Amino acid sequence: MVDVQEGFESMKKTFKPEVAKEFKKKVVIQYNIEGSGGGTWQVIFDNGEMEIVEGEKEKAVIKFNYDSVESFVGIQKGEIDGIQAYTTAKLRIEGPVALAQKIGEIFGAV
Repeated sequence: MVDVQEGFESMKKTFKPEVAKEFKKKVVIQYNIEGSGGGTWQVIFDNGEMEIVEGEKEKAVIKFNYDSVESFVGIQKGEIDGIQAYTTAKLRIEGPVALAQKIGEIFGAV
């Protein structure tokens, strides 16, 4: 069984603080993961630092909604293409698409 923490560990490994530093202010991203083992987490970027917290700590500027833990972990590990996941509704995005692309860059997707 896939564990949501695998996805967050992958994010920590691929995190590029130099790209995150390009944000001029704190940015809060929310991850809503459906199904068994899912839940809500937020990833907070502030001055090139990344913090991962469970639950809704702050107001998010963008939300990534995943249909399952498997989809979330697969995308974070690069096993599932993010664009393909989006077009097949494994991933739904609420918020600016340009910001979603920047988040991809922060985790080495570009």
